[in-house]
Formats: sequence, structure tokens, C-alpha cells
Amino acid sequence: MRTTVHFSSIQTEIIKELRKATVEIKAAIAWMTDEDIIRVLSQQAEAGLNVQIVISDSIENFRNTKKFKDFLRNGGKLHIAAPKFLHNKFCIIDRKTIINGSYNWTYYAHKNEENILTISLDPAIEEDCRMLMAFEAKHKFFCEKTSKIITDIAELVPYREQGKEVSTILARYDEEEINLRQELEDDVKNSFEIAKSLGIGVSSFLLERMKIDGGGVELIKRILHEESNSKMKSGFNKLAEPIPHRVDLSLEYLASRPKYQRLFTQKEINFCTQLMAKYGL
Repeated sequence: MRTTVHFSSIQTEIIKELRKATVEIKAAIAWMTDEDIIRVLSQQAEAGLNVQIVISDSIENFRNTKKFKDFLRNGGKLHIAAPKFLHNKFCIIDRKTIINGSYNWTYYAHKNEENILTISLDPAIEEDCRMLMAFEAKHKFFCEKTSKIITDIAELVPYREQGKEVSTILARYDEEEINLRQELEDDVKNSFEIAKSLGIGVSSFLLERMKIDGGGVELIKRILHEESNSKMKSGFNKLAEPIPHRVDLSLEYLASRPKYQRLFTQKEINFCTQLMAKYGL
């Protein structure tokens, strides 16, 4: 493997690598509005190469759809990824070169501090083959499982009107998650105080540990990881002992609640919901 990093003239480097292609180009790029790059892709498709591009459903990609007209007419394959937002920026060329980095294929990216790695693969090296397989598998997943293939320029019109306003969505999502994490911490503290008032001997170190771990989500994730690989913590057992039990005051109960499930993995959620089912919750 030979790797070269580029912090400037990135568009030039991308176009240079694309022009070297002789068989196929496969790319997954969040934002693609650079008509110079798209023109090269179109020319390569017209030359008979297999050119498969996946882009995000961000509205910025579709303000001007004319740039894809020749690409589609020349046999280029265009996929729009959904429902998860595609934020990748990688390209596989002839199964021997990978371009990967922060750089979106847009004119605006020229103004940013960006980078790409150009990775030249050696098919005789096992590590290089594994890397190629990983990128190809992800690209295939996007094309076959999570995207819509575009066959006519007219199919892009709805995206111009209904595409995602990504910056607004991301800002709103982050704000919602910050608030939700704070609500979870407040509920952890409230559950602790209720358990304490009932005389249940939960450790006061719990709240201190929440600070050490970096918050309620991190505390619960650490405990769930340990419990799923070993045995239940003493804190949970103490809440389960009284008759009636008070596992509704447990960290596991909080993680099982629909309100907080977006903060945890499906494995963590399943562990908690199955545990709560044993106690009728």
C-alpha cells in the first residue's frame, strides 16, 4: 500500500485519478455539485467505464440538476441514498486506488481546510485486499439496500423540492439530544433520591461515577456492557429485592423507556427491555 495525503489542489488530484480509470469508478460522496468532476465522470461513462455514484439526499445536490443530464445519458449510474444521511466521501477506482477524506466534491470545498488520502493498493498484500473489500461492500450496500437509482433527470425534481435541509436538521438533532441527555441525568438523580428515601441501600458513589464516566448515558452504557458480559450489578439487585420490587428506579429501566432509546444501541435496548419484562415492566 502506498498512501499520499493532499491538503491543497484536491480537486485537481481527484480529477487526475478519475482520468486514470480504465474499467470502473465507484464513489459515495455526501455532496457532489462540482460540474468539472461530474463532467469527467460523464466522459468516463461515455467511454464505456462502469461509473456508479451514490450521493446524499441533501437538497444542495439538486438545486441544479442539469449537471447530471449528460452523466445519465452516457450510462452513468446515479443513486440517491436514504433514509440515513450519507456522509461518506470515498471513491474506488479500478479496484486498485481508493480516494478517501473530508473533501466533498463541490466548488465550495475549495474554500475549506480539507484533506484526501490517495491509497494505491497492492493485490498481493492481504491488508490491502481487506481494505478494498470493506470499501466495496459499503458501496454495494448503499447501491443495493439504501438508495434509489435514478434513470431519468426528471426523477431528480422532487429532491430539489423535498431534499433534506441537512444543516438545519443536524443542528436541531444535536440540540434535542443534548436536552435528552440532560433529562436522562436528571432522571438518574431522581431515581437515586427516591431509592434513598425508601431506605434501599444504593451506593452514593453512583452519582459521582456518573461525573467520572462523563454523563448518564456513558454511565448506563458501561454498566450494561458489564452486565451483559457478566452478572447483574449489586445496585440493580438491591432494587429487585424488596416486595414489591422497585426496578422501575433502575438505570436499566430508564434505558428501556421509549423516550431514551435513541441514546442506546439496539443490543442495549433489547437487553434492558427483556430484563424489564421479567419484572412485568
